[in-house]
Amino acid sequence: MSLIEITIGVIILALVLIPAMNVITGGTKSVISTRDHVQAVFISQQIIERLRTYPFKFLDEDHPGLTSAEKAKTFESEMKNLNQYKQYNVNNILYEIKNFDIKEAAHQNVNVQKSFALVSFEIEYVGKDGKRHGLDFHTAVAQME
Repeated sequence: MSLIEITIGVIILALVLIPAMNVITGGTKSVISTRDHVQAVFISQQIIERLRTYPFKFLDEDHPGLTSAEKAKTFESEMKNLNQYKQYNVNNILYEIKNFDIKEAAHQNVNVQKSFALVSFEIEYVGKDGKRHGLDFHTAVAQME
């Protein structure tokens, strides 16, 4: 083989391999970004599952009739004040719970006691891509009679 044939072969090989490597690199970044996002969703699901283990009157710290000691043991108070519930470190990514809020609501009839709670919070994190991401979560919890 001559030097020209080898050079042409290397150029053709480079023209094929460079775009293929770009596709592989882009796919890897997409998979990593999706993994980070899915982990945030898993954390939100853990929070919601833990929320459902609390008695209804201990969800909202503004629930009528709670003493100050009981208010400190509510789910809302724990989520707002305890770092173990405000931050999660997974795969060297810090997921932070922000703007956690619970509002109790009642049916349109004002004489009916409050029967469900609206829960909202945001999870923020800086992904492996170096960008700040935020996901909003909202759910409702009904009081079981």
